[in-house]
Amino acid sequence: MWDGIIIGGGLAGLLAGIRAAERGKKVLIVSEGVGSLTYSSGVIDLGDVERLMNQKSHPYALLGERVVRSAAEYFQTLFPDYWGNWREPQFVLTPLGTPRKAGLIPRGLNTQALSETHKIILMALEGMKDFFPEVAKSNLLKAYPQAEVVLHPFRVEGFEAWYTLGKPISGTDCGKYWRTASGIETLKGVWKSLDSFEPDKAVVIFPGLTSVFSQPLREVQANLPFSVIEMTAFPPSAGGHYLYRGLVEKFKALGGELLVGSGVKKVELKGKQCHKIIVNSKGKESEFSARFFVLATGGIFGGGIEVTLEAAKEMVFGLPPFVPTGWTNSEFLGEQPYARMGVETDNQLRPIDFASKEVLLENVRVIGRMLAHWDPWVEHCGGGVSLASGWFAGEQI
Repeated sequence: MWDGIIIGGGLAGLLAGIRAAERGKKVLIVSEGVGSLTYSSGVIDLGDVERLMNQKSHPYALLGERVVRSAAEYFQTLFPDYWGNWREPQFVLTPLGTPRKAGLIPRGLNTQALSETHKIILMALEGMKDFFPEVAKSNLLKAYPQAEVVLHPFRVEGFEAWYTLGKPISGTDCGKYWRTASGIETLKGVWKSLDSFEPDKAVVIFPGLTSVFSQPLREVQANLPFSVIEMTAFPPSAGGHYLYRGLVEKFKALGGELLVGSGVKKVELKGKQCHKIIVNSKGKESEFSARFFVLATGGIFGGGIEVTLEAAKEMVFGLPPFVPTGWTNSEFLGEQPYARMGVETDNQLRPIDFASKEVLLENVRVIGRMLAHWDPWVEHCGGGVSLASGWFAGEQI
């Protein structure tokens, strides 16, 4: 029997698994896919923590300041490459060159040097399909009016096959290439090509470069006489991919087991306890029993909640989801109430009936996007809620 089974392998589920396995628990993660992390920028958005903790029923309000702070600090002990403070926002560049607030960020994304420089060199790799240099330059000039912005187009021999075939180069392709031995040697040559720009008097912005979790790339940049700032990318993102891979590696190194491509077909309940799940994997059914279960299936956008014209349904345990009244907004870019759809819980993250507030399952915890009463886009706290609820569940298994 497992100590804990986590259903869902995104940021919240993996962090819960890592924390529980670190505490010596025998943990299984069952996931239908790799979650949305590979589509994210790898940035952990925390939002306005103090304000959200005062918002009734928000996950931060349920968990409290100690949990939110502890989870953010714990994540940084796992991944020292991440820069930031749980209470003070950092700034990163969007793929279009505009600065935005963020929470915990890979160190290469920190934009602080841009506010202090009078010259910005914007690297523009030939053939890169998800980067628009003229748009980025225009936005950088607006955001940092004290600085001159110079475009530096360049071509890389390692992508000659792409150029010959007319194949566009994605940010993910770039992220993978710069981490290879030949990519790192090429990168050294790219830095030398900047000599005529007097780079020691400038800040260099390099889209497509992803140094997080790469010691060789960090070493190359540590010896440069100028600052290099990376940009977030359009999905799928190399930063999100490497964060996902880093989480999986840590979980497995601690003895955790991960089943990807496996969906829960049904569960076995006795009273207010879950005892067993039946998983459908590669055409056959397997049974897994545990003392503790964690639901981290991603809510309405991760497939954890199915919405039809008749009803909304939580897909694993059949829990009643909270559904806002008038759950759509006619303004496409406005706040959409359906984003707050999810399972209501008590302050232990046990699922409750939203009418009677009765605990429905004593040994189940609900985490991440499955939680009700928060909006990851409007409140910019998706990563923070995943960290806080995942860490809390990992402490309880």
